[in-house]
Amino acid sequence: MIMDHKADVARIKRITESIIGLPTLPTVVSKMIQLVDNPKTSAVSLARLISTDQALTARILKLANSAYYGFSGEISTVNMAIVVLGFNTVKDMGLSLSVFDVFKKMGQSKNFDISRFWEHSIACGVASRMLTDEYCRRYSAEAFVAGLLHDIGKVVLNQYFNKEFNEIMELAANGIALDDAELQVLGTSHARIGAWLAEKWNLPKIISESLLYHHNPWESGKDQVLVALICFADYICHISGMGNSGRVELPVLEEKMWEIFQNNGISLEISDIESKKIAFYIEFDRAESFMTFLQNKG
Repeated sequence: MIMDHKADVARIKRITESIIGLPTLPTVVSKMIQLVDNPKTSAVSLARLISTDQALTARILKLANSAYYGFSGEISTVNMAIVVLGFNTVKDMGLSLSVFDVFKKMGQSKNFDISRFWEHSIACGVASRMLTDEYCRRYSAEAFVAGLLHDIGKVVLNQYFNKEFNEIMELAANGIALDDAELQVLGTSHARIGAWLAEKWNLPKIISESLLYHHNPWESGKDQVLVALICFADYICHISGMGNSGRVELPVLEEKMWEIFQNNGISLEISDIESKKIAFYIEFDRAESFMTFLQNKG
């Protein structure tokens, strides 16, 4: 039985990486991520790269001038956007726009609303950044992307394994836990597929790790705090009713997650859930124009 499971995992990974040819990120976006991660990069050099892609330039400027950022009509160049908004925010914009483009041809599933899924994903990015800004700022640069992409494996399944994905969603709708349904049908999980995609896109290892372990952060490596905050952000989004990840049941917050916070001097406890939900409502309300912009494809 173990051999069969390993064979299933190997089969899915092989298909995911080779046969179906998962899409790559645009070259400009890949280079942009590398530049932002380099502390020696200047705003001028980053703006020069982004400006080689006229469509991306126009969309970043339009988004930078949206109500979410509060600079309506004031930001006229990419260089100005970088200076005013910061490297990481511009990176988040570019990557978000590219992810929506890559997965624009979605499969159909009566139990999976893609519009509400993206709403949940953006909400988790917003919640993740809110939590890291408050509790562990050293992860603020990665938080939005990690939150946005945490369930990206489901989109891969929906678009490239639609028959199997529909089986999974049908099982979940009939009371089987989503994670168990994935293992039953595929022999692997959306978390692992998401991590494979992050690796293919050459995203930082911290991102692929957060995707892989966002339901069990205690199994991750040295960045357990970030992964635990993504896990908590995901939970906050579920109980707030922001979007729908396709999961019928609420994620379970294990005691091990709270222990990660305690062991790292972070004062987050079960009793804080309600106050964080209220803070998230306020933050998400600000981000509504950002979400609308992305869902309308810029």
